[in-house]
Amino acid sequence: MALSGDLSEIDLKTLLGLIESTKGTGKLIVKNDSTTITVYFKNGQPVNAEGDKEPVGSIEKLISFEGGTFEFIKSNTVPESPLANEIIEAFSRTEDTKEKWRLTKKIFPSKDLTFDLSEVKGEEVKLTGEEWRILSLIREPLTLADIVKASPFGELKTLTTLVSILDKKLIKVTKEVEESLSPEDNVIPVKETGWFAVNAPIYGEQNLEFYKKIDGRKDFETLVKEMHITLKEGREILKYLVSQGKVSLRKKPK
Repeated sequence: MALSGDLSEIDLKTLLGLIESTKGTGKLIVKNDSTTITVYFKNGQPVNAEGDKEPVGSIEKLISFEGGTFEFIKSNTVPESPLANEIIEAFSRTEDTKEKWRLTKKIFPSKDLTFDLSEVKGEEVKLTGEEWRILSLIREPLTLADIVKASPFGELKTLTTLVSILDKKLIKVTKEVEESLSPEDNVIPVKETGWFAVNAPIYGEQNLEFYKKIDGRKDFETLVKEMHITLKEGREILKYLVSQGKVSLRKKPK
């Protein structure tokens, strides 16, 4: 079975149904702008996943994708995980997982957020094993990106555990000091009008939102302020849009 395409043309649920109905054995590789997730199937059923710290975390990360390319490659043998039943269950919780991603993104809008220990007051606080493991990472101020990288858990589990620790007031979060504009930031993004630039999909909700705000008049700094993101995040989005041929940059007049 040759199966490839774009998640903008077929949703994940339908794609999984096709693999199940054809009893496919092999691997499904899904790529978005920054992450690759591989799901292994045996006779149409998911039996393993890679791309995040753990198989279930990899499935949860895949569910967060808002677009991306996919390809199913047949293979007679696939690596099976002892957590295969949990992987199937993770797919069955797709809508609940999407809601968790939405809530954590609302609480942590940027991976540049910095976490530090709070001064513990009042009654003793009980922690789960997962909470202890994440809390033990924060011995000094760390950004969310650093915590996700150091965590033994998948990204979503790490974020939801941080929310729980934050609710217990054991850590505090502050946004990093905004860096100053650099000379290369003095530009006005302009949308390209070629066929490919107009029709090529944009992966990532934040990338798409930024693109929609571009009107050929607003400069980079204004767009960043309207998005309520850091200059660093804005630069990454702009870099992505330029690399995809979606925009060009015009020097801001003095």
